[in-house]
Amino acid sequence: MAKAKSTKKKTAAKKPATKVFKRVEKKPEKKLKAIVPPPTNILRWRAPDYYTFEKSPYWSLVVGIVSLVLSLILIYTGNFFPVIVIILAVIVTFQVAHEKPKTHEFAVDESGILSREEYIPFYELKSFWIAKHENKSILYLERVGYFKSPIAIPLGQQNQVEVKNFLLRYLPEQFGRGEQLSEKLIRVFRL
Repeated sequence: MAKAKSTKKKTAAKKPATKVFKRVEKKPEKKLKAIVPPPTNILRWRAPDYYTFEKSPYWSLVVGIVSLVLSLILIYTGNFFPVIVIILAVIVTFQVAHEKPKTHEFAVDESGILSREEYIPFYELKSFWIAKHENKSILYLERVGYFKSPIAIPLGQQNQVEVKNFLLRYLPEQFGRGEQLSEKLIRVFRL
């Protein structure tokens, strides 16, 4: 009988102890505010994505006649592929020429530039310059790297001297540079 009691004690010891869990209610997490303070010096402006030029009714007529004459010359010489290219180019030109630009918000602060919903920090930029033609000013930003084209930002009604003085704190200005060739062609052909 003594053996029977000892086996009962051993089996009682082998049973796992039941744990008692307390129900813990989850508290809503508090969102932490950003530790970095917002920049204090900010220049903001709204401007069209690109500048447009008024076109006279003769503009469409001239483009149509020039493309028709070129197409007839190419057909006469037996070159049919360039005719297709000219027709497609005319279609695209008319669509782009009569399209209205979207208005975007631009901003410059102490750490970079907001251009068309893309933030560009100053360490990705090499220099800047401002080109002006008639009453339209464009800010050009040169990126670091060899094969990156400059970023063109229209200044709209923003004072170009104010933008220039602000940027001079962070980037060097390039002198002697003006409009890009593509901008000149757009202006000449009134696209």
